[in-house]
Amino acid sequence: MNEELFRLRAQHVEITKRFINNGWIEVYRSGNDSEIEAGIYCCLVSPDNLNKYLEDRDWGIHWGSEGHPSVITHFRDGGKVTEYFRFAEEGLEPFIYPKWFTHVKERYVDVSQEFVNYFKLYEQASSKQKRSYYFIDDSGDTEEVIHVTERQVRIKLKFLNEYLAVRKMHLSLCFDFMIVTDEAGAGSAFIPKDEDFISNSFHYNHLIRVVPGIGDKPLQSWIIGKTMLKFDAAKSGKFWFDLDEDAHESFIIGYDDDGTEKLVRCDSEDYKFFTPVYFKKEVLNKYYDNPQKYEVDGFHIKSSFISLKMDNNNTDYVMVFLNDLTMLPQKEQLHWKHHNIAPQTGMGMSGAYYDTMVLGNWARDSDSVDVRFKAKYHRFNKKWFGKFGWHFYKELTGSDPQHFSALHLPSENNVRAFCEQILILVKATVDSLNEEMLVKGLSKIENEKGIAKLERFLDIRSIQIPDMITFLRNLQDLRSGMMAHRFSKSNKNCQKALTYFGLTEHNYRQVAQDIFIKSLFTLNTFSKLFLDETEEFEG
Repeated sequence: MNEELFRLRAQHVEITKRFINNGWIEVYRSGNDSEIEAGIYCCLVSPDNLNKYLEDRDWGIHWGSEGHPSVITHFRDGGKVTEYFRFAEEGLEPFIYPKWFTHVKERYVDVSQEFVNYFKLYEQASSKQKRSYYFIDDSGDTEEVIHVTERQVRIKLKFLNEYLAVRKMHLSLCFDFMIVTDEAGAGSAFIPKDEDFISNSFHYNHLIRVVPGIGDKPLQSWIIGKTMLKFDAAKSGKFWFDLDEDAHESFIIGYDDDGTEKLVRCDSEDYKFFTPVYFKKEVLNKYYDNPQKYEVDGFHIKSSFISLKMDNNNTDYVMVFLNDLTMLPQKEQLHWKHHNIAPQTGMGMSGAYYDTMVLGNWARDSDSVDVRFKAKYHRFNKKWFGKFGWHFYKELTGSDPQHFSALHLPSENNVRAFCEQILILVKATVDSLNEEMLVKGLSKIENEKGIAKLERFLDIRSIQIPDMITFLRNLQDLRSGMMAHRFSKSNKNCQKALTYFGLTEHNYRQVAQDIFIKSLFTLNTFSKLFLDETEEFEG
């Protein structure tokens, strides 16, 4: 055996650190740790009881009997009085509840429900033995706070510190570590000792001794006692749910006379009426990338937690009125602040946003091609079904509606963003053509693909649109060559598509915009030919 193991060196270090590691604190452990029999338990201690509690190394309460409520009868004023007590031990309160049910031989651990309720923690569990609890902030982001297994409980320290401060209670971390071995195992580490470690924050003992009559391993090294995690009185008046009225960020609204950028807080009373603030398009990536949580359109970002009015109808930037940014939690304001840009010549509010959000005219479509395409796509498919009884594009299923909702003109000029968005667009259009209905009643052609079926659907009605068919074929080849399969320079169809679109490593965003415009033109053309609608978009 390692002599350091017998000396319980690692356990001394753990006690010194109060079982804190990487922002987490271990408040419960039960069972063997390699060759060491290990136990960690905890309870809350009132400040009035702290000095008395630290007079010895006794835990005060123990798992299996952790402060069960008690009904006690005693004599008062010459008669019997029966009283109910929440906890059996005065000045101590259980925080961890290990449970063992012999009739089903099941073991699990609960954490104080008061702690869970204080932070409104959300529980996710695969079983009673494996559970996690999450804090959900004002933006809807989650953070794990409690991690529970059958024989261990860890808690995020910053949450526990706040709870202790608000409750004005200390946490006692109780521990019991023991190892037994023989002379060969202990080696030179066997030096009998009975040493107490005492301060105003801990009280424990390390005992090394011979214990006769326990078989062939009579040498024992044993640490038992407790150490305190004390509450911070300076934080006792601060609560996680308190609204900080000063938690508003400043944003660039223009320039001062000397040419420096002018920063104004978003809750400013002097600039509360229609003061525009501009942001890079990249500010929306966070929300587009999480479509199951956020809905993004030309005029809003919405979720169960936030709602922000914005002008997302320009190709290169997003505009928000300064005071509207106060609707965001401070963490979200910091995200937007990171993408804030100073206004430049030519920037301004889009006509769509002005008509819709300022004048209240809801009839106008977005000026942004991606937003306009998505609105047109849904409107076209609905009207087609209303007229013909079947959908021109098969309805999106599974997670596809969320991906389509997040479809947008790439905000960055790189191949990854380009491929992600074009893949979604092609899947919703070319791949979703209702092939069965397009050729219903027509002769069958072996191995005929979707675009060929569309071409026959048009031919039978004496409609010739060769440029559109060429666009769709090249779009399909681009998707197949760059995104659906491993890219190869020998893929002639893909190479031809790259030439058709003029795609280089320097113009991904511009080509994506061109594809969106042509896709919208396709919808407008079908609307004009089959639905008697006329709509123009110049891009």
